Amino acid sequence: MPFNPEWQPLVDKKRADLRARIPPEWILPKHITDQVNHTSTISAFDLLQSISLLTPKEKNMTENYTATALIRMMSQGELTSLEVTTAFCKRAAIAQQLTNCLTEIFFERALSRAKQCDEYLAREKKPIGPLHGLPISLKDMLMVEGEAACLGFVSYLKKPVAASNSFIVDMLLDAGAVLYVKTNVPQTLFTCESYNNVFGHTMNPYNLSLTAGGSSSGEGAIVGFRGALLGVGSDIGGSVRVPALVNGAYGFKPSSNRLPWGGQQELIPKGWLGTLPTLGPLGVSAEDLTLFMRTLLLAKPWVRDSTAHAIAWRDIPTKSKLRIGLYTGDPISPVHPPVKRALRLAADKLKAAGHEVVELDRVPTLSDAAKVITRGFELDTEHAAFRILSDAGEDPIQPLIDAAKSPVLEKTDGFDLSDAWRFQAEREEYTEQWGKVWRDNSLDVLLGPGYKGVGARHDHVGPPFYTLVWNLLDFPASVIPFEKVDVSIDTEQNVPKLLTNLTVDNVNDFKGIPAHVQVVGWRFQDEEVLMATEIISNVLSSDS
Repeated sequence: MPFNPEWQPLVDKKRADLRARIPPEWILPKHITDQVNHTSTISAFDLLQSISLLTPKEKNMTENYTATALIRMMSQGELTSLEVTTAFCKRAAIAQQLTNCLTEIFFERALSRAKQCDEYLAREKKPIGPLHGLPISLKDMLMVEGEAACLGFVSYLKKPVAASNSFIVDMLLDAGAVLYVKTNVPQTLFTCESYNNVFGHTMNPYNLSLTAGGSSSGEGAIVGFRGALLGVGSDIGGSVRVPALVNGAYGFKPSSNRLPWGGQQELIPKGWLGTLPTLGPLGVSAEDLTLFMRTLLLAKPWVRDSTAHAIAWRDIPTKSKLRIGLYTGDPISPVHPPVKRALRLAADKLKAAGHEVVELDRVPTLSDAAKVITRGFELDTEHAAFRILSDAGEDPIQPLIDAAKSPVLEKTDGFDLSDAWRFQAEREEYTEQWGKVWRDNSLDVLLGPGYKGVGARHDHVGPPFYTLVWNLLDFPASVIPFEKVDVSIDTEQNVPKLLTNLTVDNVNDFKGIPAHVQVVGWRFQDEEVLMATEIISNVLSSDS
C-alpha cells in the first residue's frame, strides 16, 4: 500500500478497528496468517484444513447446504438461527483472515438478531419470512444503521456511520435475514479488481495470488469461500458476475431497477444517463438466486423506493425444452481454453438432455458495444469517483485504471446534450441488432462466456467485455460455475500467450480454478433467466 503521511493514520485506525471486531478466540494462529498475502499461490481452502476453529457440525452447515436448505431446516426447527449464524460468523472471520474480504463486522448484532429469529419461531410457530434466520452478507455500498460505509475511499473514513438502512436492507430484515458483515470493493468501484488504499487486496480463496474480481470483490470471495451462502452485490459492468465466476459462485444481474437502488452510500451521481447499475445476488446455487429475487419482488419494493419499477414477480412454468443460443466469443477478447471447453461441454450436455442449442455465428461485435458503453461513462464530465479520491489526496491506482481501459474506446472532451442523445441512439441501434439475433433464432436464452478466462493476477484484469455488453442492453444475466481448469486438457498452444497477456507465465497456477458459463435473457425477462439458470445448472451438475 502506498504510504501517505496525511491519511495513513485514518487507514491504520480503520484496519485496527476491523481486526478488533473479530473475537480473540477466533483469531487464527500466526503460522497460518503469515502465509497470507496477495502474491502467495496458496489456497485458502488448503489453509482451512489445518484450522480447527469450526466444529464438525459448523463445517457441515457451511459447506454442504444451500441457503434454501438451511432456511427450510431452521423454519422446521431442525437447526436454530443462532447456531447457523454462529457458524457463518466464524467462517466469515476465517475468510477475512485468509482473503481480506470484509470492511465492516457486526457479529454481536447478528447473534442478537439470530436469537430474536429463534424466539419468534418458538412463539409464533412460523418463520419471520422467506429468509428466516439466514446470515446474508452485504457489499459495502449498502447502508446499515450504525455501521460505516467508506467504499474504500480514504475521504469517506471521515463520514458518520449510517443513520438508516438502505431500502433493500430493510426488506431483507423484514424477510427474516440476519446481517453480519459488509464486504470490500476496488478503488472507485469501476474496475473488476479487488484493491483499494483503505483495506488493501481482497484475495481469491482458490489461489491468493489471483484477483477476487470486482467491484463486488469481497462478496465474491466470501461466497466463494462459503463464509456466506447468499450475499448482495451491485453490477454496472459485471460487478456481480465477474466476482462470482472467478470465485466459483453463482451470480445474477437483474434488469435495472427491479430491485430498490435507493438509500446507498454516495457514489453514482443522481440523474445518471449512461449504463444503469443494479443490485443483485451472489449465491451457492441457482435455486438461491431465485429465492432472493422472488422474496424481494413479492414484497413490492416500489412501494418503499421510487427507484424500483412496479413490476411484480411472475411465477412462470418450468420449460421442458429450452431453445438456447450458443455464443462462443468475439475476437476483441479471445476466450481462453478452460472457458471454451466449459461452453462446449455445457452445450453437449444440454443437447443430450433434450434442449435445443443453436450456435450463433453472426452476432453484433463487442467492439461496437465498447464504444457505446464508453460514450455513456464519459457523460460523467464531473468525474465523480476521481473527485472523491482527490478529496483526501489519493492518487488513482494506475494498474487498476489502466486495466479498466479498452483499446477501442474513444476519449473526447466537451460533451453536451447532443452526446447524450447520440449515446441513447447508438444503444437503441445496438439493441436492435441483438433483437434480430433473438427473433431470427427464436431464443429463450443465450449461453456464452462471462469473462474471457478464469481470472487473473492481482492488478491485471482486462475489460470485462462479456458482462459489460449485457449491462449496456440492460439484459438480465446469470453466471454458473462449471468445470475447473485441467492442466492436462487446457494446454492448447495459445494458452501461454493468452496468459502472458495477463502477466501469468505458468498455466499450473490456474490448476483447479473454476470455469463458468453465462446465461442471458431479454430485458425484464428476469424470471425466465432464473428459470433457465436452474434448468441449465441442474443439467450441468448431473453425472450424465
